[in-house]
Amino acid sequence: MSLLRAVMDTNVLVAAFRSRQGASFELLRRLRRGEWSVMLSNHLLYEYEELLKHEGGLHLSESDVDNILNFLCARGEEWPLAPGWTPVLSDADDEPLVQLAHESGAMRIISFNMRHLAPAETLGIHLLKPSGFLDMLKAQSES
Repeated sequence: MSLLRAVMDTNVLVAAFRSRQGASFELLRRLRRGEWSVMLSNHLLYEYEELLKHEGGLHLSESDVDNILNFLCARGEEWPLAPGWTPVLSDADDEPLVQLAHESGAMRIISFNMRHLAPAETLGIHLLKPSGFLDMLKAQSES
């Protein structure tokens, strides 16, 4: 059985550190246990770092953020983004998520931002909220 692979939007990572009760935190627990693989690019890691270090209310030290990024790199698959990508979204900031999901073959994005990412579905990319991806993981472990 192969691991499910997905791109995790920054908003999911932030949600995981805001509450230990939700699906976002559970996804990180399952990532730690090796139940799925997160797709990473340099661009996405930089975005994770910027948001975690500057998001008020998370109370994470720079050392905490570095440890989180090291954990993600240890459990993830790095994928370089190719130049010349033709945008499909109206928001250029979200475009690398779509490009990473498509070029890596993961074809899944975990996000709370369904409305802005919806055009990615025209490329065959599945948009999932954290609870939806968690349901996929549970179904895979039961089969």
